[in-house]
Amino acid sequence: MTGSDSGLVGRPVVPPKRLRPSIRDWLQRNATLVAPAVALVCLSALFAVLAPDTFLTPGNIRNILSQTSVLAFLATGVTFILLVGEIDLSVANVAVLSGVISALMFSGIPIRIPLVGSLNIGANNEAVSIAVALVLGVVLGLLGGALVARLGVPSFIATLGVMMLADGLSYYWSQSRIIYDLMPMSTSLGGTSWGPFPAIVLSAATVLVIAHLVLSRTRFGRYVYMTGANRAAAELAGVSTRRVLLQVFVVSALLASIGGIINVGRLGSAEARTGSELLLPAIAAVVLGGTSVFGGVGGIRNTTLGLLVYGVLNNGLDQVQMDIYLKPFARGAFLLTAIVFNIAALRIASRSRAELVRTPDDSPARTPRRWFGRSGAPK
Repeated sequence: MTGSDSGLVGRPVVPPKRLRPSIRDWLQRNATLVAPAVALVCLSALFAVLAPDTFLTPGNIRNILSQTSVLAFLATGVTFILLVGEIDLSVANVAVLSGVISALMFSGIPIRIPLVGSLNIGANNEAVSIAVALVLGVVLGLLGGALVARLGVPSFIATLGVMMLADGLSYYWSQSRIIYDLMPMSTSLGGTSWGPFPAIVLSAATVLVIAHLVLSRTRFGRYVYMTGANRAAAELAGVSTRRVLLQVFVVSALLASIGGIINVGRLGSAEARTGSELLLPAIAAVVLGGTSVFGGVGGIRNTTLGLLVYGVLNNGLDQVQMDIYLKPFARGAFLLTAIVFNIAALRIASRSRAELVRTPDDSPARTPRRWFGRSGAPK
């Protein structure tokens, strides 16, 4: 034993002191949640000042929640898709098709099937009408997922084809009719209130909570994040990424079908040309919430914030005195600005987590880093 070692004999080994993370560190690690939350607060304050008599009234707040509730079903499915690094362009048309087919079957209008004939089942039968609509949505989700997962077709192209297929079926089966004979369940969930809250808001909140629990507490949720973060590494870890891809497309289509059935109850009628405009708002709401389009980062909490931001923006622009032709420009300008800040927040959060792993708790202060790389995308 050397002299230097002998001096250490008998001294207790004191572990390094762990420092409590500072507020700055917490903000950096949670930047993808903080950014949309700040945007929501700032927008609400802005419109409260510009429209003080109407914006913050209980009735208008109910309108905001109701307007974003149908969008919540589609956005929840899009969240699953974006988390694996893919895109789904068919959610809005799948929703429209499910709403149309459920209304047609319940009202007793025959469904024409080429080379087979007319199918007339489910008249005045809610269970059959809903089951057929949901099964049809799942089949379309399986089709898009199989093209992506099994054949390697880019999700943009695969879901574009499914979107056109669903759109064509909606018009072919409805023959451009407007169906007013709707299922009581659709009108109950879409157009009534349970206590002080609209039923559609409570339904959307239930779906968001269940989806959050699935992503945060289940093995399937972990596999979704692993697949989106690094598909090759997930496969080496034993994750069947093809199966995960197939499953998320089915989840997205199923949620879109549920949203479509409820949406016809909210509108009071089913029509092939009503609802397809929800695609871009659904994707925009998810991205506004901070979920990365590159996969692996985000979640339902982000989507909830993004839905509220989008709802407040649309409603607030309707409350203020602005040229009607200028509103689309204002909406687009804000969305672009918010997306830039969300990418910056994603960059900050990823750098903060990486440095937390690399450096000990009692390390010196971190050196400042750039928010964007050359391409502007998170590394």
